[in-house]
Amino acid sequence: MYTTANEAHFDRLASETYKASQSSIELAKRAGNAILRHYDFDDESTEVMDFACGSGLLSQHIAPYAKSVVGVDISQGMVDLYNMFALNQGLLSEELRAVRFDVLASSPQDPFNGQRFDVVVCASAYHHFESIEDVTTALVSYLKPGGTLIVVDLIQPGEQVNLDELFPEHEGSIVAHRGGFKETTIVQAFEKSGLQEVEFRPAVNVKKKGQSLQLFLAKGRKPSL
Repeated sequence: MYTTANEAHFDRLASETYKASQSSIELAKRAGNAILRHYDFDDESTEVMDFACGSGLLSQHIAPYAKSVVGVDISQGMVDLYNMFALNQGLLSEELRAVRFDVLASSPQDPFNGQRFDVVVCASAYHHFESIEDVTTALVSYLKPGGTLIVVDLIQPGEQVNLDELFPEHEGSIVAHRGGFKETTIVQAFEKSGLQEVEFRPAVNVKKKGQSLQLFLAKGRKPSL
């Protein structure tokens, strides 16, 4: 249900006169800075997957620090916007490109031609997925041995926060985890997928309608062979 609804929602958003909001650009920049602080990128060797990449705001921020970035999204409309930006910047597909791909498809094909990644990042999107355990396990399968998964999303605020007032845009059909996550939920999903050295920390402070909120950064390493 959520996959189909999100695909339709973001395709529709991309088909309109799309322009990323200043707040979205700033949030992607701050999430990107947090990721850069907690992973040692090498612009000559680090191969990155940006999962649920949208139009590529996060990818654009981290691409200068990586050898290559492949964006992955369920929305073809967003993938097209992502690739249009890369083309307009004169970037080669080997450096920055996006593909439409559902990692939870029952018989998924491999659009990466066997490529596996040093790091998989996902920012401000985990709350859209019904089963974060299934998504985490799928993403780990695309990591190289010793590779790292990094997720940035909202720490669930206290019960005193009215989620209906704070997140009216979080429609029930597209957001499975309204208001974000508790630490235990994320850590358990990471550990169940086989990740080691799992870390969870507050990483980005944000304000929404006068309410102070925090985004977390969670990181785990796939065992080496």
